[in-house]
Amino acid sequence: MNTDELEWALMKAERRVLEIQTKLHRWAADDPHRRFDDLFNFVADPAFLLVAWDRVRGNKGARTAGVDGKTARSIEAGQGVEMWQATESD
Repeated sequence: MNTDELEWALMKAERRVLEIQTKLHRWAADDPHRRFDDLFNFVADPAFLLVAWDRVRGNKGARTAGVDGKTARSIEAGQGVEMWQATESD
């Protein structure tokens, strides 16, 4: 994937995530007792994963291994981000 495509995909993903977050916030504000039972589908959504990866990759802690023992750099150099995201969302 070239850089322009990745930037475009990230922009679209950020917009989608913001729209969903805004909708959830509005629903929660309208009904404080509302239950959100199906949030896993949002967490596993490719747009959410792309935005989350971009945020994690860009933060100061990206060089620190996570609970799986992998750093962002080791994931990029090893199996690749797309493959890692696919295995993590299964």
